Amino acid sequence: MSELDGEMTKAAGAGAKGAERLSGVVAEWVEPRGFGWVEYDGDRLFAHIREFRKGRVPVAGDEVTFAMGLDPLGRPCARSLILKNQHAGPGLWSCLQLAVLLVLPLLAGLKLPGPGWVLPVGMLMMSVLAWRTYRSDKKAAEDGAWRVSESMLHALELFGGWPGAFLAQKRYRHKTRKASYQAIFQSIVFLYLLAALDIVMDHGLWDQLVQILDESGVLDLKK
Repeated sequence: MSELDGEMTKAAGAGAKGAERLSGVVAEWVEPRGFGWVEYDGDRLFAHIREFRKGRVPVAGDEVTFAMGLDPLGRPCARSLILKNQHAGPGLWSCLQLAVLLVLPLLAGLKLPGPGWVLPVGMLMMSVLAWRTYRSDKKAAEDGAWRVSESMLHALELFGGWPGAFLAQKRYRHKTRKASYQAIFQSIVFLYLLAALDIVMDHGLWDQLVQILDESGVLDLKK
């Protein structure tokens, strides 16, 4: 056993008894599989998502505190990890993106029949539900438990919860790398924006589309 391994083994015993907490940085995180490596004192220590206290999903570059432990093969690993920036949200850039995406739908809500607050409140309620569902599905993926179907997630997005889904994807790093899922999600957002633009234009967009299709021969409204 090397001198470094000996020091880690001693630290592992101390960490297990809660006598010492160490500081490190997440060097790499394999999100789909729920594990990664923490860099400490020039070495890399294995870390599993189950060892993190409740909060957001870690990413490379996160600073953490941890206790030294041993894996089943007796190798040093990181235990009882705590993110130093535990309460970080989706990020300012993501919030700005969402604010821009919401401009048209909110304007369209003011032009719909009935009170202008109906659409924003409805989307807010569905977004909260979508956020919680994403969070539950992420945890289930990490724990190997029963998962929420993708069709259910898309249904929540389609019925107005896409803003919450957008933020949840950024916060929990969930469903962001699956191209087929993102294609459907982005199509839902695009359709919302297209419908909102048509409402803001007093259905002028739809009228122009019909005219273009008629002139191109796709539709023959003169028959």
